[in-house]
Amino acid sequence: MKISISDKSTFVNKFLNPLNKVNENAILKIDDGKISSLISTNDGTLILYTEYRQEEASDGPKTILNIPDINKFIKVLSCTTEQSLDIVFDKNCLVYKSQDIKFKYHLLEDGILSSPAVNVSKVKELNFDVSFTMSSSTVLSLLKGSTFTTDTNKIYFHTEDGKVHGKLTDMQKHNVDVYSQVLTDKFNGSLSDPLPLSFEVMRMISSIRFDSIDVHINKENNVYVFDISGDNYKLNYIASGYVG
Repeated sequence: MKISISDKSTFVNKFLNPLNKVNENAILKIDDGKISSLISTNDGTLILYTEYRQEEASDGPKTILNIPDINKFIKVLSCTTEQSLDIVFDKNCLVYKSQDIKFKYHLLEDGILSSPAVNVSKVKELNFDVSFTMSSSTVLSLLKGSTFTTDTNKIYFHTEDGKVHGKLTDMQKHNVDVYSQVLTDKFNGSLSDPLPLSFEVMRMISSIRFDSIDVHINKENNVYVFDISGDNYKLNYIASGYVG
């Protein structure tokens, strides 16, 4: 079966690279004009759903690819010179041939890897206490601030004075440095009590180039959803916050 990738740069940078930041392996599903994957960190505190869309992702039925090493797959794709390429799925491997380059990448058998037992659509239907959009420059400013607050790895989100604030500190400890900044003055809902999240989530997200990111926070379930999308891709990060 032939698998088509119309834009290798987008496929690698907006689909495979984000997956690789979360876990080293992944199950890719090819069906209905898209390639998708749902994975989580080893501790299950962060889930990522990614989707790469194009009119014809494959010339066959629904297909499952069990990728054992995402980074290795990225490296071999970087050896190809075309931006648009066709890869053949043959039994337990992916085969590529051009005039100059050939490779065979072996996959794992079905049943070895598993996807998180979560319904992304159901999560996104939750009633969120606050929703807002952050620019990439705002996220980068938070990263700079984190170099000052080295005694904590938490970020607290809350609304105050008509703005959404992000505060880097640890409210469960004494004498911890604090860095706070306004994230946006446009939002829906409110979140008066600061709610903490591991700052590693922000670091992971910041490794992706994007213009803006939509943030949704549900206090009752302590769930954060971060959405990034483009013309032919989307990423949905679902994170569990700290208690306290």
